[in-house]
Amino acid sequence: MNNGIENGLQERDSGTMSSRKSLSLIAAVILSGIVAFGGGGAVASAAPRGTDVRCQTVLSAGVPQSVVAGPARLLHVDFEGARAVSLFSVDSRGGGADACRTGVATAKRLPLRANMRNALDLDVAAGQTVCLVADGGSVQVAWHTR
Repeated sequence: MNNGIENGLQERDSGTMSSRKSLSLIAAVILSGIVAFGGGGAVASAAPRGTDVRCQTVLSAGVPQSVVAGPARLLHVDFEGARAVSLFSVDSRGGGADACRTGVATAKRLPLRANMRNALDLDVAAGQTVCLVADGGSVQVAWHTR
């Protein structure tokens, strides 16, 4: 009787083994497909494209603050309220984090419009920093760079 039970178990085990091999083969095929499609996606996403960065901060009256250091592109600046906000750029090669406070403006201040999007699409060269300053009171600003 033990022989019959053992033979039945062996038959069941060999059936389980072949179904496991089939499942392993199917899983390998599926995994290969995922890797193949994932690899193609990686190639497509590796194409040169800038990283979008969206930031916001509160400007204090009369204290210039850095928005973006080049190379980059400043797409737009937004703020609300009745306060005046201006944008200017400085040569920041030696100024570091304090470039907006210590650097010499390389362009005339550009006043921005409140309560609407200030579309700029401004290329910022390497060694340049774009700064914002609130002319009176504090104001919350948001910007988008790439």
